[in-house]
Amino acid sequence: MAAERTIDIPPKASALINSLRGLGYSPETAISDLIDNSITAGASTVEIDLQWNDGRPTAAILDNGRGMSEKRLATAMQLGGDGPDATRSESDLGRFGMGLKTASLSQSSRLVVVSRVEGTTNAIAMDVAVIAARGWIATVPDPLPVHPFVAKLLAFPAGTAVLWENIDELSGLSGLAKQAFYLRLEEIRAHLSMVFHRFINGDAERLAIALNGRAVKAWDPFQTQHPATIAMPVEKIRHAGSSLSVKPYVLPHRDRFANDTEYEAAGGPGGWGARQGFYVYRGKRLLVAGSWLGLGGARTWTRDEASRLARIQVDLPTGMDRNWRIDVRKSQARPPGAIRARLTAIAGHCRQEAREVFAFRGQGPRIRGASREALSVWLASSGLNGPQYRINRNHPVIIACREAAGGLRPLNAVLSIIERSVPVERIWLDVSESEGAEIPVLDDGETAKLADQLEELSRTLPAALSVQERIDLLLVNLPGDLTKLRAEMMRRLWGE
Repeated sequence: MAAERTIDIPPKASALINSLRGLGYSPETAISDLIDNSITAGASTVEIDLQWNDGRPTAAILDNGRGMSEKRLATAMQLGGDGPDATRSESDLGRFGMGLKTASLSQSSRLVVVSRVEGTTNAIAMDVAVIAARGWIATVPDPLPVHPFVAKLLAFPAGTAVLWENIDELSGLSGLAKQAFYLRLEEIRAHLSMVFHRFINGDAERLAIALNGRAVKAWDPFQTQHPATIAMPVEKIRHAGSSLSVKPYVLPHRDRFANDTEYEAAGGPGGWGARQGFYVYRGKRLLVAGSWLGLGGARTWTRDEASRLARIQVDLPTGMDRNWRIDVRKSQARPPGAIRARLTAIAGHCRQEAREVFAFRGQGPRIRGASREALSVWLASSGLNGPQYRINRNHPVIIACREAAGGLRPLNAVLSIIERSVPVERIWLDVSESEGAEIPVLDDGETAKLADQLEELSRTLPAALSVQERIDLLLVNLPGDLTKLRAEMMRRLWGE
C-alpha cells in the first residue's frame, strides 16, 4: 500500500496573527491573564501601570516571580507553548499556552517581555508588523525599553516585566478622553479585586496587586464576614476521577446592611442583579462571576429579583478544564452533563432560601421560641391562579387587635379587603425597575408618629409580655434602620 501523500499547509502569518488579536479580550481580562502567569511563576507582588498619555495609552506589568531564561522566554512566546494537554500543578493557572500572546496582542501591536533569573536579564519582543512581513519570528530588543518597571526589574534577583507598546484601536483603552480613561481604570480595578480576591485576602497563596501605585483590595462575593450571611454546607461532587466542591451562600437582605454604601459595595461590579448565581473558580482564581450556567430544570433560570441574594461557590481543580470547557480567555465555563442535575438541585435549594430572605426582608429581630411563620404578617401560598398573599390571623399583634375589637368578623372583613387589594404586579414592577426597594429612612417626625401608633397598639398585647417582648413583636416585620424607633419605644413603654 502506497504511503499517504502529505501537503504542507502552514498558516499565513499575517492573517493568523491578526485573527488572534480579535479573540475578544477586554483590558481587564487581558491583564488578568498576565496576572495568572505571575501567580504560576510564584510571584508575591504584581504592579500594573496604565497611563493615558494624551490618548495614546501605555501599559506595563511587573512581578517578582521566578523569571525566565532566554530559552524559556522563547518557549513562552510560542503560540501554544505548554498546551492544554500539559500536566499542570495546582498553582499553574495556564490553560492553552496562548494567554501571554493573545491577551497582550489583543490590546497592542507590539509586546515586549523583559525577564530576570539568577541575576541575568533576558528580553524578547513580538511585533505584529514584523510577523506579518517576515513570518513567525521574535526579536531581541537592544537596548532594553526605557520604562520605570524595567529599571525596577534590574534591581530584582528575579522577576518579569511585560510592556504593551503601540496600544491601538483594538484595545478598549485607546482613544478615550482622559476622564473616560480613568473611569475605565476603576472598572479594571473592580474586576481584579473580584477575580483575584482569594489571592489578595483569602485562602490562596497571598498576592499583593497594585494599580498605578494604589493597592487593589479584595471584594468578597459571599460577604463571609457579615453576620447575616447564611453559609450552607459544602457538597463534594465526584467527576472524571476527581472532585469539585460546591458551597452555597445566601447573602443578607438590604435591610441588614448598615447603609446604602455598604449595600452597593456588596453588590459588586455590575450590581446585585448581575452578580447572582454560580461563582466558578479554577485554582482559586475566579472564572465565572455570577451565572446560572444554563441550569434550571424544565426552564432555564434567568437572573431575577427573588434570587439576587443567592451566590454559589464552585471550586474546580485544574484537571477538570476539558470537562468544564474552559475557554481561551478563561472567562467562561460550562458544567458537564453528568453533574448538571446535582448542581441544579443544590442551586434550587439555595435559590429557595434566598427567596425566603428576600421576601421576609431578612427576618428582622428574632423572637426566642417563636416560629418564622407565626411572626410573619404576610403569608404566601400557591393557588390555581398563582401566588396568593394573606395576612396572618395568628400573628400575636393581629390576635391582640381582634380581642380588643371585641370579635373576629369585623376585623376579618377589613383584612380581606386589604388582601384582595394589594397591587402585587405594581409592587413587583416598581421593585424590579428600581433594582430593589430603597431602605426606608424615618425622620424625627415619622419616628414620633409611628411610635404613637405602636404605643397605642402595645396596650392591646398581653400584660404578661415584658416591655422588650412587646417591642420585638411590634417591630419584627418593619424594614429599615429601627434604632431610633426602638429607643423611642423603650423610653415610652418603660415609663408606663
